[in-house]
Amino acid sequence: MRKMTGIFGAAVIVMGLTLAACGSSDGGSASTGSGSSGSSASSAEGFSFTSGSTKIEMNADASGIIEELGDPEDYFESESCAFEGLDKVYTYPGFHLNTYPVEEKDYVLSVDFMDDTVETDEGISIGSTKDEVTEAYGDPAEESETSLVYEKGDTEMTIGLDGDSVSSLEISAVTEE
Repeated sequence: MRKMTGIFGAAVIVMGLTLAACGSSDGGSASTGSGSSGSSASSAEGFSFTSGSTKIEMNADASGIIEELGDPEDYFESESCAFEGLDKVYTYPGFHLNTYPVEEKDYVLSVDFMDDTVETDEGISIGSTKDEVTEAYGDPAEESETSLVYEKGDTEMTIGLDGDSVSSLEISAVTEE
């Protein structure tokens, strides 16, 4: 059964990368400025995630963050269809860190929460209620029966709902031409 779970997890990661990278119709240019300064253009203005003492900002240079987080439990890479180079997924306890390449550097594309052992900086995790989410973040930019989407700076937070309960959570960079 454990092997089956690993295979399923790998399939989910591949599907997520495909949707994140290939589902975009924006031409694949990142909004990180020149991409060579070593710092993100506006990630401090957006949603972020903190794991231990490591703050993870979207569109930030991923190298220092990955070094701080340490060895991942799992690693996966595939040719990017939105950028030139490899999309990479690092699996850490409770979350996936996804990166995208620009000019031989990797930048943080998204953080996907996998279980209730991790939470946003505002205390929201898988299992939180919709009311707790709206208390922490206010009214979403988009809302449906199954999701809430919040926008902040060059980031987006998508919260999946199963009834009144958070079933998935992703913080992602908004990349555009």
